Amino acid sequence: MMLLLFVGRTEAQIFPVDTLFKNGDIANRINLVFLSDGYQANEMGKYITDVNALLNNMFNQVPFKHYKNYFNAFAIKVPSNQSGAKHPRTSPDNDCAPVPQLAVDNYFGSTFDYANIHRLLASTKMGTVVSVLHTNFPLYDQGFIVVNSPYYGGSGGDFAASSTHALSADVSIHEIGHSFARLGDEYWAGASYAAEKPNLTQQSNATLVKWANWVGTSGVGVYAHSESPTWFRPHQNCKMRFVNVPFCSVCNETFVEKIHSLVNPIDSYSPSQLNINFADEPLEFSVSYIEPQPNTMTVTWKRESNTFASNQNSVVVPVTSFTELETKISATVTDGTSLSRSTTHGTSHVYVIEWTITKEDPITGVQVRSEILEYEIKLFPNPVQRDLNFSYALPRSAKVSVSLQELSGKKVKTLVSGKQEPGEHSYTMDISGIAKSNTVYIMELRSDDLVTYKRFVKID
Repeated sequence: MMLLLFVGRTEAQIFPVDTLFKNGDIANRINLVFLSDGYQANEMGKYITDVNALLNNMFNQVPFKHYKNYFNAFAIKVPSNQSGAKHPRTSPDNDCAPVPQLAVDNYFGSTFDYANIHRLLASTKMGTVVSVLHTNFPLYDQGFIVVNSPYYGGSGGDFAASSTHALSADVSIHEIGHSFARLGDEYWAGASYAAEKPNLTQQSNATLVKWANWVGTSGVGVYAHSESPTWFRPHQNCKMRFVNVPFCSVCNETFVEKIHSLVNPIDSYSPSQLNINFADEPLEFSVSYIEPQPNTMTVTWKRESNTFASNQNSVVVPVTSFTELETKISATVTDGTSLSRSTTHGTSHVYVIEWTITKEDPITGVQVRSEILEYEIKLFPNPVQRDLNFSYALPRSAKVSVSLQELSGKKVKTLVSGKQEPGEHSYTMDISGIAKSNTVYIMELRSDDLVTYKRFVKID
């Protein structure tokens, strides 16, 4: 069940941060950042053990096990004065009965009975959560509160939370579905939680429903909620409905698309320096990318618009083959995963590096210019308080759109829109009136059919 986030300002202090696993630069990986609540200072060993058990379960399940290389995981050790979670016994449901009434002095105010639902376990100090994350790990992508309580409970929303109950690992992954992928519950949570989601809709036509590409395969259909028959889910046995079952195909696709929206899989390329002069030596071009497991990435090499190699991380091109004064060599990296049938996957998640080879006349050498910046947006400072500076380079005229988005993908404001000429384009914008403090945002650059993203943090 989801939990909306209301943020107030609060001070935060520095806490120890453990690296649980790190697969790459934090600027180009999805950073899962855990926070402890209801763990006393002498229980931090238990906290790390609990988080690692959650991660082991998570990354042994689809789709996370395929994309573990796209993630980093960290744990902020925040001690509480007392162990456990609050339980005021204010919810009317039967789940409340076995759990004793508890008043606990924990750091983030985690409590059962949130919104009068016993198993809705959530922090009541969300401003403190945001402040601790901003102070200790500002480039987080997903915050998760692990609450030291043996009773069943959890929540989603901007931050996920779960207890240490025996089923907590699977509950945690369900809540990540809410927080990270913005999925809805596939059980009926109540009319107040009904809204259009990737896996919840009021569209009943199987050919028009948002998951139409999956209907008829792997149990995907258009199933009415018996409690409210005007709302429909895609599957009868998905993790967003039950624990200890897998995600349905629709939810898997949503995760994959989210992962690609946050991470550019290209880690490095060569040559990377501008204006490299060669005489007679063959030119070697290479690209290194983040591999899913199993590897579903493909690399297509083109000279101008003609493909000359595929699924090779490097190619060698003789200097003598360049007969034109200027030639473009490009490497296009795409993910051919079967987990996504999104109609926009093939255009929204295409990653291109382009080199321009200039052959001088009379021939005195070859000059190579790497052009990856044409598909990358640069911004500073990060974190930013008020004035955000961003720039990008275009090698040719293109239809360009730059927008500011929340982590959920919701567009906040379009910053640039229209046809632009080749060259460097730079802007300075005051975002104090459009971006919330202590919040992570995404800047999206669309150049014709190509899309790239950059994350930044807005602070006070």
